[in-house]
Amino acid sequence: MKRALVILAAAMLLPSTAAVAQVAPASAPAGVVNVDSLSPIGGTWTFRNFPGGSEAAFRDASGAQPFLIRCNRPTRVVTLVRTGVPAAAPFMFVSTSSAARPVAARFDLPSRTLSADVAARDPLLDAIAFTRGRFATSATGAPLIVFPAWPEPSRVIEECRT
Repeated sequence: MKRALVILAAAMLLPSTAAVAQVAPASAPAGVVNVDSLSPIGGTWTFRNFPGGSEAAFRDASGAQPFLIRCNRPTRVVTLVRTGVPAAAPFMFVSTSSAARPVAARFDLPSRTLSADVAARDPLLDAIAFTRGRFATSATGAPLIVFPAWPEPSRVIEECRT
């Protein structure tokens, strides 16, 4: 016991010049961002039912529709659709206040849309439905767009689960 105290006392007398290793925080995948401090774009969400599903479409202040969330009830798949994407991208990046991740996507050249299918029970959809005020999407070659979190996307997600 005495020996341990002597070693401890000696260690305390040593100058504290030893470098402290700093661990860098784990970085998010490219394209995934922290949306908490970003402002959503202006515009409105609309909801509509159609045979076999429903969708929530976002129209920005200029009248363009950059994003929609569509439910296919028979397959229980929610499709996230970004319009006006300039080129093919393998992923759509989705960021909310509680989750962020890339989702495999497909590109349609004639319509310039990037679509990502998500199972209706995927936790990412919960993160979109319960995000604090906003969520964002981006893709390689497409700008980040931050959308306001309104009830319409949540309704599509919930209806796709029932």
